Amino acid sequence: MEESLVNEFLESLRLKGRNPTTIAEYRWNLAEYADYLSAGASAFSFFDASSESFAAYTQAVKRKNISHKTVYKKLHVVHAFYEWLKETGRILLNPLPKPKITPGQCLPRRVPCAVVLGNAYRKLRESPKLPEQRDYAVIDLAYSCGLRRCELHGLNVGDISPDDGTVRVRGKRGKERVVPVGKTTLGDLQHYIYHVRPKLLKGGTTDALFVSWMAGGKRMHLYSINAAFRRLRKRYGFDRSLVPHGLRHAFATDLIRNGAPVQDVSEMLGHAKLETTQIYTRLYPVDLKRHHEKYHPRS
Repeated sequence: MEESLVNEFLESLRLKGRNPTTIAEYRWNLAEYADYLSAGASAFSFFDASSESFAAYTQAVKRKNISHKTVYKKLHVVHAFYEWLKETGRILLNPLPKPKITPGQCLPRRVPCAVVLGNAYRKLRESPKLPEQRDYAVIDLAYSCGLRRCELHGLNVGDISPDDGTVRVRGKRGKERVVPVGKTTLGDLQHYIYHVRPKLLKGGTTDALFVSWMAGGKRMHLYSINAAFRRLRKRYGFDRSLVPHGLRHAFATDLIRNGAPVQDVSEMLGHAKLETTQIYTRLYPVDLKRHHEKYHPRS
């Protein structure tokens, strides 16, 4: 019964258009929660959960060597599952309190920027190795447009519009947005499309923008993107924060630091709520104060 409940819940997420990777993470986190409930017991039921048992589970999760954001994600999955049980009439009230996290805890302590990449970044651009030239295009586009890993993975060649200098992005829940691409990044991306990608295809055909050499010219897997970043950090000594989401943070904070309106940054990031973007303003209070003094009539 417990497994069928989880499967039905995950199917409801799929019907809502949630990303397959997100659904897989939900399954893993719910399995972890089920293991916790069943530890030392011959049988367990999700319906036996209480605020006290959830508080104990929360403490068990926090004792792990994981980030605040990961802790929040794990707790949010369990809470969302019980919300679904309530919505489908299986329980009257959600017995679990909604997890909370301080907005600033979602951000890395040190945000990477273009300067951090330095000489190694230029070496990667000029690398004779085709996979590294592709990886350079991935990193460059991730930073230039603030894209999520799943968005990089889902890009097709037809999503790039050189005439407009934009890229069409399919974000969470299938929502599309159009994001501007810098001229330098667009030029490098076109070099990849016309001179690097055809060689990686090995005669194959696909609409995918970023393709895998090892997979015989098929679309790069999500985990292959992670692996590529790990290899680059090890080979070139990049900062450990050089990951797709780290570059997304850099994109947002650099724009806000240089005076871009939060509303515009929120639209480019594809955030559903403006409050999600506003956490980046906490990183540069001095810059924001200077902008306020410069532009506000009552400063």
